[in-house]
Amino acid sequence: MPSATRTLLTGGYHNEVWKVRADTGYLIEKVYNEDRSEPNPMYPNRARAEAAALRELSGTGLAPEFVAYHRAGPDGRPRLVYEYVDGRGWTRGTAEVAELLGRVHRHEVRGRFRRLPASPGAALTHADSMVAATPRVGSGVLRELRPSFGGLASRRLAPRLALVHTDCGPGNVIRSSRGPLLIDWQCPGIGDPVEDVACFLSPAMMILYEQTPHTEAARREFLAAYPDSAVVDRYLTLGAAWHYRIAAYCIFRADRLRVTQPEVSDRYRRALEAEMQLLRSGA
Repeated sequence: MPSATRTLLTGGYHNEVWKVRADTGYLIEKVYNEDRSEPNPMYPNRARAEAAALRELSGTGLAPEFVAYHRAGPDGRPRLVYEYVDGRGWTRGTAEVAELLGRVHRHEVRGRFRRLPASPGAALTHADSMVAATPRVGSGVLRELRPSFGGLASRRLAPRLALVHTDCGPGNVIRSSRGPLLIDWQCPGIGDPVEDVACFLSPAMMILYEQTPHTEAARREFLAAYPDSAVVDRYLTLGAAWHYRIAAYCIFRADRLRVTQPEVSDRYRRALEAEMQLLRSGA
């Protein structure tokens, strides 16, 4: 890959992201630090998955354009190259994100991706496994907020499975001259579109991306703009299961990072409190 300059960008939790000047313009080279000792239970960091997602969405304007993927670079780490998107991160205007996610969820999937929880019962079961793995950090308080939908409701499968980004927090939405798109596709899957709706509307995710949680007006704006009313109805009825799962993930991460990264662990604790407040409110 011809290049004259390389600039290390900031903001990534796990990987090195380089902006590279090439003959054809700027590219992004992402060098992965995949942790296989204990894979992340919700957001696995997988180069191959992101490469598959960018190939899948090539030409749609929903993601950066794929250029190349190398399973092992000179240092043995995977590398993904894609076109640089000149834009800025999302900060406000939930309607445009609702429309963007609606387009992602309508995309006709050709490739193969991991399977995600496709019912509230499956989401709760996954949450229970994370809570069980972390006996500290307030798991007992969270269990008191575990949603109960009844047997049939908890097993209600999504009527339509879709490509789900899973980590569509504000830091992964870029506003470009061609419209908003999603970056950081290292943990996509096939599942219930409600998962992405809950993720974007999650107060915990806003805090983790160092932004203020959405106001009630912003939440209403998002739900009014999302293009599939059936998904919105499903979120309003059953979305608490996915919010509970996000809270369980915050407990898991707060526990795992309490010694090695105490400041990040504290942020997860704050995120947990915000998500539990949402669950208490019944929103």
